[in-house]
Amino acid sequence: MSTVLSTAQDDRLWSKLIRHIREGALIPVSGSGLLEIPDATGGTKNFYTFVAEELAQRLDVDPPQHTGERALNEVACNYLAMPHSRDEELYPQVKEVVEQLEQSIPIPQALNDLAALPVKLFVTTTFDNLLVRAIEQRQPAWKGRIRQIEYSPVRKGDLDNAELNDGPPVVFHLFGRATSMPEYAVTEEDVLEFMHALQSQEGQPEKLFRLLHQKNLLIVGCGFENWLARFFIRLGVKPRLSAVKGKTDWFIERTASTPEFTTFLDHYSRSTKHFPLEPVEFVARLAKELPQDLPDTATTRTQAIPRNPDRDILEGAVFLSYASEDRVIVERIHKALDDSGIDCWFDRQQLKTGDDWESKIIRNVNACSLFVLILSRHTLTQQDRFFRHEWNEAFKRSIGFAANAKFLIPVAIDDIQPNDPALPLELHKTNWERSPGGEMTPAFLEMITIAFQQAQLRAHGSTP
Repeated sequence: MSTVLSTAQDDRLWSKLIRHIREGALIPVSGSGLLEIPDATGGTKNFYTFVAEELAQRLDVDPPQHTGERALNEVACNYLAMPHSRDEELYPQVKEVVEQLEQSIPIPQALNDLAALPVKLFVTTTFDNLLVRAIEQRQPAWKGRIRQIEYSPVRKGDLDNAELNDGPPVVFHLFGRATSMPEYAVTEEDVLEFMHALQSQEGQPEKLFRLLHQKNLLIVGCGFENWLARFFIRLGVKPRLSAVKGKTDWFIERTASTPEFTTFLDHYSRSTKHFPLEPVEFVARLAKELPQDLPDTATTRTQAIPRNPDRDILEGAVFLSYASEDRVIVERIHKALDDSGIDCWFDRQQLKTGDDWESKIIRNVNACSLFVLILSRHTLTQQDRFFRHEWNEAFKRSIGFAANAKFLIPVAIDDIQPNDPALPLELHKTNWERSPGGEMTPAFLEMITIAFQQAQLRAHGSTP
């Protein structure tokens, strides 16, 4: 995916992300990239830069040249390189500095923005308590009640079976939580040991990872670079990246905008989406994009929230036109296409007499990139049906396309035949696809994926 998004692409990605939030199908995984705090110069400084500078004074080592967690790693390494330094002295000092600074600094605005999400589980890669403070500030009903779980290769903390269904949100510290013991990640070596443990089947927190594999992940501001970022994305899925189906993960990092990383995602992890925004900018926009009618966590469970979808299609999506009797099969086709990374839409509510149905049909057909006609014996009825009005509008639009440009895609889901006299002549001369019962073959999915990509190129003035 290019780091420069068209307006239509941008709208589709945001709509999909908001849908995941609305349906209770998203888990945010955040890191130190969201901990930017105003400083005395009028700019911002990362919380872990403050920690590193204070720690350097306490340990009598040179101040850090880096920022954020890299600054903390630098100070820790400088200290551990000194004669007679001891690990058991480092971690209690870090804990004391973190606790002291937490009491004197404001909650980062980006964390406040993230804490507005109506989710039951927040995962963090940091070892501080700022996310808990942010949730308590945004959701006062849970003040003093939020449970924190910390993982380490030694103490393998994990979720409780029932705690996400009722009660307050849970904050899971994936790389440990500050204590006097060396059981949280301060140095790069610590991070490496945590990653090694998390990748081993016996070391993983089983219940947490089962949930991470099932849900869509919003990975934002974790600060992982190069291969560490690739390994972290791999942790969130069960099969190999190129075989992932049924979930979409969102990766919002500076790393994601580099050509090398973008190429990696495009080739091997198409289910991972990214926005060309800095993490702090992203969550600020997310806070603005969140619908006002989202429930808070007092009424949210981890199971899906019933969806009340918008009637209109998003520009550039695939339009699925069908007879209402075939709704179950269309749901199956929709899921297969969505799992393959194809934005698609169908009218779940079905137009009714009294709706401004004609203008809705025209608007939706003109906005789609491909028009898929779901054909069955139910579409042979002699009655006046809304799907036929959709077809007629699509036939009109197809006149403007070149002969080799695919726009109409008839898909037969039973034994209906192209030469049936009840069908319009336009369908007699068009190649059909077969999807018995909504089953999508790999060849069919490949065909429609290519057609979708070519339609996107056409829409933005490029030659497929």
